[in-house]
This record gives sequence, structure tokens and C-alpha cells, in this order.
Amino acid sequence: MVTPDEDRVVLKIGTTSLVTDGRLEPEKVERLCAAVRLGIRAGLAPVVVTSGAIAIGRTRHAALGDANGAGQQVAAAIGQGLLYGALQETFASYGLETGQVLLTPYDLIEADRGERVRATFDEMRSLGVVPIVNENDALGVRNNDVLAALLSGFLRAGLLVLLTNVPGLYDRDPQLGGKATRIGKVAELTPQLEALAGGTVVAGGTGGMQMKLSACWIATYSGVRTVIADTADPAVLVAAREGADIGTAFAPRPVRGAWPDAGRLWRAFRTPPRGAVTCAPAGLMAIEHRQALRRIQVTTARGQFHAGDVVDITGPDATLLARGSIRYPASAVEFGCEPGTALLVGSDYVRIRRDAP
Repeated sequence: MVTPDEDRVVLKIGTTSLVTDGRLEPEKVERLCAAVRLGIRAGLAPVVVTSGAIAIGRTRHAALGDANGAGQQVAAAIGQGLLYGALQETFASYGLETGQVLLTPYDLIEADRGERVRATFDEMRSLGVVPIVNENDALGVRNNDVLAALLSGFLRAGLLVLLTNVPGLYDRDPQLGGKATRIGKVAELTPQLEALAGGTVVAGGTGGMQMKLSACWIATYSGVRTVIADTADPAVLVAAREGADIGTAFAPRPVRGAWPDAGRLWRAFRTPPRGAVTCAPAGLMAIEHRQALRRIQVTTARGQFHAGDVVDITGPDATLLARGSIRYPASAVEFGCEPGTALLVGSDYVRIRRDAP
């Protein structure tokens, strides 16, 4: 069994935990710096992943206020320097040296890039430099929760902490009123748990609880224990490392043999599923042997998914078998594909079973 580097931790903080109305809040930044310093004093080697560049950049140009696509990328390009500059200054006041690292998922899943990235993080660790990581959104906006999850697996970290403005996952949406109970521990992610997350995207951010659960799939299948927690307490990082009852903790899946393929995990879990396909008996066998799933092995398609979207692969009884990136839109699956067309190949999906690689 492969063992993680227990001292290596990845700490991701969301936009609303740093930024209000497009401006960094000094008090929030101070809490982040205090959490990292406490972690270092406890013997940890933190890597910080931050959001907030787009929210900051939007306020610098009237045309970027609600822009999407290239406008978001420009907002990120403007806001990134401002975000890092403020973080660098505050970390320095705590006696901590930082270095900025801008990444995309491809930097972590492609072998020729990955070795250079790994060398950078190893050298920063040896020098006592705290990496401040952000998705390189100027090249294309994705999601920092997912990036942090990929990075935690890439670095074989012992822990991923996703800091947000809520204390964890609840058994119902607290915003709907009534009594909501925080779920302290999750032994295994399921679609039923995902349904509790709702579909809310936090103001100023590019994610929400659903995206955090997508990150949890990636991290736990990479063998990384993951905690979603509130930012309020600077001791949160050390408390999560010690297994205290904070937030919602997701148990890692044991890693046997080779370290999981980050590219396959990214393709399978990078977003919540946009739909589903149902397997015929022949499709069940294909999934069991991690073979291509062909149109003739599928009975139905559900949802309005597009080519490249993440979908669930289910059995005839609606049991979740696998999740992955489908190569054709729903309309083509239903009406346009030849029977032998491969809808997903083996590297496109991950089987959803505790004992399955």
C-alpha cells in the first residue's frame, strides 16, 4: 500500500473567505496567515491554494463586472497580481516567505510538465518557502477546489483542507430554514450525499459545495484525507491534521500498487455530473473490465449533457457504477451514434466502488 507524506498539507481558501465586494479583507487574510504559521510550527509543510483573483479584478474595470469567458480571464489577469501582492506582504509580516505558482490541471496530469512542477515544490519546501498557488485563469477559468485536490494527490499529501464560509456539509441546506445537522465524517462519497450539497454557487466565486464534493472525489480517490471546514478559527489546519471534530472529514480510499492516474481522476470528477447513461448487461461487463463503453452497450441517456461533460454510468437498477467524461452529446447517444461507437474509453472514467482501482 502506498503511504502519503503526512506532513505535506494542501490548504485551499475560497473567494468569500478572503474577499468582500471585490476587496481583500485584512482580517480574513490575517486568519489565513495565522493558520499557516500554526501549521508550520506544528511540523507541517503547507501549500496554500487561493481563490479571489477574478472577484478582485472585476472591480478594476466597469466592463468586467459581470463578464464571462475572456472577460473573466482578463479579470483574473488583473486581480492575480493584486491578490498575491497583498498575501505576500501579510505573510512576510508573520515571518513567512512565499512564492507564487500559477498552474493548470494539465501541469499536474501530463508527465513531462509534472516532473518540473514537482521539482519546484520540492525545492520550495527545502528552502522553507510557502507556495501560494492559483489556477492560471488568465488562460481559461476552471476551479481552484479541483486544482487543490489534484495538487494534493500529485504531492501525495496527507491532508487537503477546503476552507469556506460554512462549517462543512449539512444533512439539509441551512439556508432553507429548519434544523440542519453538520455531517462530521464521511466514510464513502455517494450520489445521495452529493444531493445534500444543492446547486448554489457562492457570490464572487466559481464553485460552491457541489464543486467541493467534486474535489473530494479526486482527493479521496488519490488517497488524501479531506476536510471541508470554516475559516473562522486560525487553528483549523492543525485541528484538521489532528483529526479533531471540525467541519466534514472525508476518509481517503486506500491506494494499492501504483499511485492513481491524476488525468483519469480529473476527467471523471472535475465537475458534478451533467447527466447519466444506463448500461445494458454487456455494458456492465465492459465497466467491470475497464473497457470502452460502446453505444450498443447503453440503453438510455438522461440529461442534456454535451461532449466532454462528466456523466454517471449506472446499471439497470440505477446503481452508480462509474463516472467519467463522455465523448458525445446526449442527442448523439440517443439518435446519432453507430452501435460500435465508443462513448467512453477506459481512461475516461473511474469505477465507483471501494475496492476498485
